[in-house]
Amino acid sequence: MAKQPSKKEKEKLYRRLKNHYKLVILNIDTFEERFAMLLTPLNVIVSVGIMLIVMITIIFALLAWTPLRYYLPGYAEEIKVKRMALSAALKADSMEVALRQREQYIQNFQALMDGRVPDDNTEAGGDPMAEPQEVNYTRSLEDSLLRMEIEREELVNLSPEFKREGSANYLLFPPVKGSVTSKFDAQREHFGIDIAAPKDASIKAIDEGTVIVASYTAETGYIIQMQHDNDLISVYKHNSVLLKKQGDKVRAGEAIAIIGETGEYSSGPHLHFELWSKGVALNPESYFSFD
Repeated sequence: MAKQPSKKEKEKLYRRLKNHYKLVILNIDTFEERFAMLLTPLNVIVSVGIMLIVMITIIFALLAWTPLRYYLPGYAEEIKVKRMALSAALKADSMEVALRQREQYIQNFQALMDGRVPDDNTEAGGDPMAEPQEVNYTRSLEDSLLRMEIEREELVNLSPEFKREGSANYLLFPPVKGSVTSKFDAQREHFGIDIAAPKDASIKAIDEGTVIVASYTAETGYIIQMQHDNDLISVYKHNSVLLKKQGDKVRAGEAIAIIGETGEYSSGPHLHFELWSKGVALNPESYFSFD
């Protein structure tokens, strides 16, 4: 059995650890003392221990909160397995929904072949033949006032020059509410109007149509262009954000962009709006009220 150190030996070891030593750096040619430091073995041990703890802490932080953790053996593989498991779960859920839809389709088709009316997928315990209950709905005064305000703000005059087939009038929405700061002037090639509006206001489509251009240019910033019926094209320039992309189908009055001041030709939040019909620029103020 190993002999335990005595009290005197412990005191002797402690005194050795507290002995002072001088670390000196000399110029070997001139023996000039360039640097000197008083050290004890105990201080050296404590300093080395603190440095090791700091280094371990830094390494742990780098591996825990930086992309370096992906280089740890097995970590990247674990993340990959988790992503594969999540993807498999989503695909299984989609397949389950698709199978239920297919099964319902087959049942409905079989019912039609047998001359029966397909079930309406009512919940268990429900009566599919129950008579619908009449709903007594009375429009409140606030609801009526709100409807009138929205109709007054959003809808514009009916222009007799634009007509859809089977419709006597063509209803257009103003793209934005604001003040016209620069009017239509074909002589100086200003084929639209500038409408000053609050920052971050939404820009609406004047009519249903398809987005044919959604891009960015240095001069006009973010621009969006829509194709409507009767060869009518609307153009919206200097937007801060585009909410639609090329090829999107848009409903009348739907938000398509946000007011901005992008582009070299912009000097404040506004919309440069153009209206074209069969290649001819039209004065938008003839068809809209922007107040």
